Amino acid sequence: MNYDSSSLNATDASAATTLLEIARRWGTPAYAYDLRGIRRQVDNLRRHLPAEVEVLYSLKSNASLGIAEVLAAGGVGADVASAGELITAEEAGFAPERIFVAGPCKSPEALSHLRSLPEAIISIDSASELELLAPENLANRAVLRLRPDFESSAVVTAGPDSRFGVPLDELSACRDRLGAGGPAIVGFHVFAGSQVLEAEGVIRHLQGALELSLRATDILGIAPEVFNLGGGFGVPYGPGQNELDLAEVGEALQGFVERAAPARIVLELGRFLVAPSGWYLTTVVGHQHYQGRSAVIVDGGTHQRIDFCGLDLRHKADPPLALDASSSPLTPTDILGCLSLPDDILAESCQMPALQPGNVLAFANAGAYGLWAAATHFHGFPPPAEIAFDGEMMQVMREPRSGRYILDGQNSILGGRGEIAECTQTRIEPECTR
Repeated sequence: MNYDSSSLNATDASAATTLLEIARRWGTPAYAYDLRGIRRQVDNLRRHLPAEVEVLYSLKSNASLGIAEVLAAGGVGADVASAGELITAEEAGFAPERIFVAGPCKSPEALSHLRSLPEAIISIDSASELELLAPENLANRAVLRLRPDFESSAVVTAGPDSRFGVPLDELSACRDRLGAGGPAIVGFHVFAGSQVLEAEGVIRHLQGALELSLRATDILGIAPEVFNLGGGFGVPYGPGQNELDLAEVGEALQGFVERAAPARIVLELGRFLVAPSGWYLTTVVGHQHYQGRSAVIVDGGTHQRIDFCGLDLRHKADPPLALDASSSPLTPTDILGCLSLPDDILAESCQMPALQPGNVLAFANAGAYGLWAAATHFHGFPPPAEIAFDGEMMQVMREPRSGRYILDGQNSILGGRGEIAECTQTRIEPECTR
């Protein structure tokens, strides 16, 4: 194997042999996750943040059961926003009292499941939701999500123009409903955006969230137990981006802990915990030309690794590693996906060695918002395998599937006879005839 030293660091080199072995055993496209990388991110947080700050893992970034299990075993909590994520969090072993249920819609299935998890905390997104939850008689405590009244420094913003949370001038409507049943309000939740790489920006978000929560505390006249201040810690994806200075963030948080007491501070982090551990593996299947440049076609695409959060990874991310390409001069190369979709382009004009069909490409920082944010059903391609590795240990998290997976859960309505199958008929009578 030959590697270009300008794009391969020591950590990548140590994983390259394992990634090639994963591609050989389970094929591509596939996702591979370095469990040591996940544990390293958890350790970094513990080393730099105050011990009083609780960290939740946002499952929306990657809800694979194996990933959730590793984080639950690492002592973090869970932030979920659907019945599926809630069930996954419980299955993965997160302590019920450390599960935080957010999102603007709590489905009947989620509410039903919450009845068996009375220790979990609910984030209520609006005054309307507070009213709707009142007759549910849930035993869970709740926090109100507040809409930020300060500007966001994030790439993916959730500032004053966000659709989420209760604006401060609507809190009086919530106060009027507090005595009308429903969950007990024990604090507040503020999230101002994600993918923030500058410590100054993260601190500004957390400080703004704390001050907003303290003002809301005075308006509602409650004794708060918890302030979820969001998070949004970023990770570097490309050249010129630096690691977030956790020491600076931790120093500022120590002061926030003292201001918030006796309420505890909670942070919700997704991308920061899992993105650096993930690799998206694809194989070159052919050559093409695109906009006057050399290009290759791979067996993966944006249906499995979508640029979900508007980071423009197609142009700004580091080029993938060519794990088994021969040494050759680097040339601008486009990497085109396998879909019949003009915009299915994974990388544009990235510096790559000469590539041949069969070469395996590994896209780094693919642990978050890849498979779990993608349009996996498009074209009916089977979902990629997911493999965990820990040193030399490799374990399947999700088996590779055949194309027949697309039929799972579907029923024939013609029964192969060109007419509606009797066993699947359901007649809906008009309302006036019932």
